[in-house]
Amino acid sequence: MVCQPPHPESLSALRRLRDEVTGRGDQCLGLLLAGIEVYASVGREMELLEIMRKFAHDAEEMVRNTPSAAELRKLYDREDGEPPRKS
Repeated sequence: MVCQPPHPESLSALRRLRDEVTGRGDQCLGLLLAGIEVYASVGREMELLEIMRKFAHDAEEMVRNTPSAAELRKLYDREDGEPPRKS
């Protein structure tokens, strides 16, 4: 599901409604409204985390055979100009 970020006024109205309901003593409905607020606020971030996780998985193949910093340093520091031997 693709969600657009909630409008700040919508979240403010939801908080006001939650406060009003909780002020009347209806703790269960207040808790439910708090859960909806968290879901609306965090839903977009969870979607972004999933996209980042997928990219990390896909990028693994791109960097699999990339030389390490130590290997690059050895190549740079060689004085004879010959390619390094395979170990």
